[in-house]
Amino acid sequence: MGTLAGHILPGSFFLFFGVWWGYCMLRSYYLCRREASFSGRIMKSGSRYRSVLLFNTSCSLSCCCCRKLPFEAILVVTSCTIGIIGEAVTGFEGGKFVHLGNGQHITMYFFFAVMGLCSILVHYRFTLPPDLDYVSALLAISVEGILFLYHLHGRTVMDVQVHIFLMYVVAASAVSGALEMTHKKNIIPALGRAFFTTLQGTWFIHVGFILYPPSWMSHWNETDHEQMMIITMVFTWHFAAVFLLFFMIGVMVCTRVKYMSKAQIVKTLDLKAARHGTSMNGIGLHGSNMDAEQTRNIIMDSDEDEL
Repeated sequence: MGTLAGHILPGSFFLFFGVWWGYCMLRSYYLCRREASFSGRIMKSGSRYRSVLLFNTSCSLSCCCCRKLPFEAILVVTSCTIGIIGEAVTGFEGGKFVHLGNGQHITMYFFFAVMGLCSILVHYRFTLPPDLDYVSALLAISVEGILFLYHLHGRTVMDVQVHIFLMYVVAASAVSGALEMTHKKNIIPALGRAFFTTLQGTWFIHVGFILYPPSWMSHWNETDHEQMMIITMVFTWHFAAVFLLFFMIGVMVCTRVKYMSKAQIVKTLDLKAARHGTSMNGIGLHGSNMDAEQTRNIIMDSDEDEL
């Protein structure tokens, strides 16, 4: 990662997954609230919401087996594999592996690939300890933090500063993930994980431009105290930017779900339940208390409203 591209690539991965998780969490949460209102129940603190580590994507292919593939987990494993290969190839010089930093990056990618693999096994219902996917994610985040902690020897003061900030975000991600694992019916820890993952991505990319600016950008004075104070302010601005981004996503998702018909809500939740077996959020026709008669009534009421 000792280049601009080496920071943009992993930063883009964290940014993409963080925003995607935030969108999926908010969409699932608001769908649960609408479904609860249809059946005349009061939803207390998102009691019908149940978080998951990774989300399945909707697939336009008609093949049933394709629709049930854990695309996100597969994407994680694939991305990490590409990262491992890239770091391994560029780590050699003169036939010897001389860039030890690449070895650290390979280690980090490996543990995130293990997280994706565990999620795939959980998806296909292998006999595994409960919450193994969350445990593997916490392991990967912990390893990332340890590698960053001992990645700073001999660096400039500003270099150490920006990486220390990154370690704070990694630690916050780990805490959020642990809370989410033990409080799956509360969306706040889940959103915390998505928030800090997104923040990690934006800051990763910005650190690349700070330490390895392109030729058309001015260089930072990495030993100047005033410029380090500016860096601190910029880091807090990332918090504000990510918060506003999630706020806008929440407004967009809430508005979209608000104008969905009752039939669409029920169908969407039932499809989610079908893809996740016993219902990933504790919702849908299989995971809720709604029987077939209630479902038919909701759909009939929706049809009457549309007429």
